[in-house]
Amino acid sequence: MFGWLRRRRLSDPGRRRLLIALARAEEDLIETHVRNAVAVYEAVANELSLDRALEVYLEAADPGEPRATMIARRVMARLETTGRRRERRLRVEDAEP
Repeated sequence: MFGWLRRRRLSDPGRRRLLIALARAEEDLIETHVRNAVAVYEAVANELSLDRALEVYLEAADPGEPRATMIARRVMARLETTGRRRERRLRVEDAEP
């Protein structure tokens, strides 16, 4: 892609808009992978560990590196965050009279 960009003459503002659009597309693609990987894990959480579920998802989706590493890290962070919120909510519910 960047080879094409070097060969193509774009104005500086045009080049900037293109790079921003590509960055947004990459972020959207990674976020889609994260949501799908979380869904896969939730579907098999009773049978597979998170590590194994991620491994299976990444083998099937084959996003390549470094994207696979970013996806795995974001999935773990998301599950950690949602787990903490869930635990906090349960504690609050248990404490209510």
